[in-house]
Amino acid sequence: MNENTEPIERKVQLTGGSTYTVSLPKDWAGEQDIEPGTRVNLYSQGDQLVMTQGESGPTEGEHVSTVVADEREPATVAHSVASAYIAGCDEVRIEALRTPEQRRAVVRTIRRFVGLEVMSEDGDGMVARTMLDAGTLSAEQTLAQIERTTMEMHEEAISAVVAADGDVGAGIARQDDDVDRLFALVSRGFQQSLVDPAVTMGERGALTPFEYYMAARQLERIADHAEKIATIAGRLEGKPPETTADELVSLGERARSVARRSLSGMLDPASETGSVVAEAEALLADIEATDQQLYDRELADGYLLGLVLDSVERTVQYGINVAEAGLQADHRGNASP
Repeated sequence: MNENTEPIERKVQLTGGSTYTVSLPKDWAGEQDIEPGTRVNLYSQGDQLVMTQGESGPTEGEHVSTVVADEREPATVAHSVASAYIAGCDEVRIEALRTPEQRRAVVRTIRRFVGLEVMSEDGDGMVARTMLDAGTLSAEQTLAQIERTTMEMHEEAISAVVAADGDVGAGIARQDDDVDRLFALVSRGFQQSLVDPAVTMGERGALTPFEYYMAARQLERIADHAEKIATIAGRLEGKPPETTADELVSLGERARSVARRSLSGMLDPASETGSVVAEAEALLADIEATDQQLYDRELADGYLLGLVLDSVERTVQYGINVAEAGLQADHRGNASP
């Protein structure tokens, strides 16, 4: 280890919306015998932080999974790596990589996930480790980030349909990838809770890890429908009539309001969730009436606009699912022993 006492200055960065990270210069780390997989301990001493080396490699209680590539298709190997991450594995060892296509598919998959990084690599395979654990996951912050991105996607997609703008689709597809990454992070925390009952998620004790996972799942489905709506925008022959456009915009706004208020009600017990379900039921009736009107108008793009309405309807239904989960948590918390 190099005894040079000169400090190095590094900037603390935010990763995944819930964890702070500090990068180390590779040359300096090598001089200190720090390599991928090395564990370090941080101590507070007065106004200083002291870092010491810990034990390297998996520690007791960590979950390690091995994926053997061999002659398997690149997509199959990549899917196995993704499954190991979501299942809560701390380290994934990929062995017997035979082709460049397999290696590229694995690297792309690793880059998709929050906190998963390649720690070592050789001609035969690589080792990926997760830099996050369930204890560092702020489920509320992650859900808030998923909600924000999903609602932006949904609003932009409806606007694209009204403008018959097919160019919006690519941007929304990239946002959908961001939602998928965050959903996988929540899924990982939920899977870890199944293996270790001591693992908890979030700050509201009345909610179980499953309820956080379920809420993230509903938002992820809304994001998928936003992407579907955006693709429909590129298939329209022209802009819908003004009356129809206004109806789509209004129904989309109300659907997003249901989703937002449902999530807020689940996370905040002081929020009134019961009224959201009632309003959502009324909104579903309005969507059905608008769908019938589209049929009666015999528009050239009537079928495609009907698909948009179907996605808006599903958005409302996913919001209802979240609201009902919140109500069930409230009843469970208020139940007498």
